[in-house]
Amino acid sequence: MNKTVKYILGFVAIFVAAVICVFGIIKYEESKETTTTNNSENLGSVDGKNLDKETTVVVEKIRTITDLDSLKSELNLSQETIAELKNFAPTVSYTVDNSDGGAKIYLRQGGYISSNKIVGKNELIGAYDVKDGKLTPVSEDLKKVSSKIDSSKLKWTDLNLKNTDHNKSAAKEMLKKYFFATQGGRKLEQVALFGYLVELDNHITVSGKDYHVTKMSLAELTDVYNTAYKDTYSAEDVYKDVTSLKNIKYREVDDSYSGNEDKYNNSLAIAETVYFKKDKVYITAMGGVGGTTSYSPTEESSWTTEGDRLIVPIKDASKDNKVVGKYILRLNNKQYKGGESRSKYYIESIELN
Repeated sequence: MNKTVKYILGFVAIFVAAVICVFGIIKYEESKETTTTNNSENLGSVDGKNLDKETTVVVEKIRTITDLDSLKSELNLSQETIAELKNFAPTVSYTVDNSDGGAKIYLRQGGYISSNKIVGKNELIGAYDVKDGKLTPVSEDLKKVSSKIDSSKLKWTDLNLKNTDHNKSAAKEMLKKYFFATQGGRKLEQVALFGYLVELDNHITVSGKDYHVTKMSLAELTDVYNTAYKDTYSAEDVYKDVTSLKNIKYREVDDSYSGNEDKYNNSLAIAETVYFKKDKVYITAMGGVGGTTSYSPTEESSWTTEGDRLIVPIKDASKDNKVVGKYILRLNNKQYKGGESRSKYYIESIELN
């Protein structure tokens, strides 16, 4: 065999080997892609998380629940918990935690107004393992479970539960907080929002200053707007509205209030409101906040319901408790983003004679 033939045969052999190699690589990639596709069929995506198929089915079922009786049945909640939710706390949210390898589902309530403050805020009302496509309540006490999880690192989603049952006690508690600030029926201004409607626990005394500091988060303020007003407000709507309040002395800082309380509490001008971008908190330097009114709600026995509305007459002590108007409260079924504790009722209108 001469050199030319050997050269040609060698070239052919190399070419054939190259073709076989390329063909093998293509087949490997196709096999790899098929395997990936098959594996992905067992995964679902819920609230931005990749979950196994059985957890996805369970979560999707929870998401479709719209009434509290179904929630009780599906998640094995106590009658006491359901009664509290029906009467006072219409906000319920859930999250999926798969940080430890297994899937856990947590349920919490948003809280409700009592004695001029929110109680039960973000209180855990259920914790479950997902096993064989079913929810199994954890055996550990919920308070212990709550102490072990960092809620701020979990994504919570509100359930669209219908708020249908009237409760005059809940309405009375709401009016205790909102009546004085809202009785004029006008748009709420700085003193009302950052003075009267701030929980007493968030009024902070500053040594050596002729003011005290009030603190309210954007989430809390969003709930205030959606209680005091007929319209529905997202957190973004509220944030924009605050900057347009009449005569407000306002500034923003690219910082957190948490961890810097003393620094900022001692550097405010009287009646100044500061918004902290990093933790979405407002603080305000308030002087004396007081005031009186001769108006008040009548006794609960005179309140009447009309569909999803509760009519609360207003009496005037300066006119021998004559009825001079009414508050029209409505069961709060607003759906909005950025709040924490949706109130049982919101103020639909205020009518004065």
